[in-house]
Amino acid sequence: MTRRLTTVLLASLLPLPAAACPPARAGISDLGYASYRDGAAFRGTTVDLLQEIQRRTGCPINLEWFPRGRLYAQFFSRQLEITGTSVRTPERDRQGVWLPYAYTHFELVLVNGQARKFHTLAEFVDGSTARLNVTRGIAYAPATQAQMDRLQKLGRLEYVNDYGVVFRKIQAGRAEGTLAPPAIHVLHRRQLNMMDGMTSTQFAESPRTLVGIYVSKSVPQQVLLTYAEATRAIVADGTMKKIYERYLGEEITRQLYPADVRDILDAIPR
Repeated sequence: MTRRLTTVLLASLLPLPAAACPPARAGISDLGYASYRDGAAFRGTTVDLLQEIQRRTGCPINLEWFPRGRLYAQFFSRQLEITGTSVRTPERDRQGVWLPYAYTHFELVLVNGQARKFHTLAEFVDGSTARLNVTRGIAYAPATQAQMDRLQKLGRLEYVNDYGVVFRKIQAGRAEGTLAPPAIHVLHRRQLNMMDGMTSTQFAESPRTLVGIYVSKSVPQQVLLTYAEATRAIVADGTMKKIYERYLGEEITRQLYPADVRDILDAIPR
């Protein structure tokens, strides 16, 4: 471990004075193992990350649940200081500072009767009649969105409020599939006993990309940098990988979380 990394890890454990670190509202939504409801409690990888940031910094972070589309409306109007799991977009960058902590990618998830080895989403659009349901408020790569727009014109795509609705509709036979990262679709398939009844495949239009949290630019700079250094330390010391393993298991975590986290650390602003 380098001297700089050691300094960062130690610095992340030093809480700010309470007066310098006002309570922050963090918005989370239904995103599978990233954030989900367990009775009255909130659980998931992002929930654990935010709680670990709070523990290491002493900065209070209050979690609040929102539909995905409403979450960003709240963030853009500066009624939230932090978002849950987010990919980076120019619109979000105008409102906040992005702190990545992991990788993600979307997969095409289909009931087995419709599943084939589609290498691209374009192949699926052209070679299938299956209908997809997806969640509002999700940012997709431009190449993915282009194929979704084609599906919508064909009447084979419907937007709904959250992934719980998506998978219940698939279970009821009102759709044949969805687009979702493994951390999302694995939870819902497990909960609805659909692990054996559906097949997930990666597709070329959705390359692996970093995922993180956004901190509003309205947050004081000292606090923002404290969040950033804590996130860096949580990734660097292996805590984030252990969080993923706790929810997803070692096999799926190996597919999602790199052994070398240098790219993630380099993307966290200093």
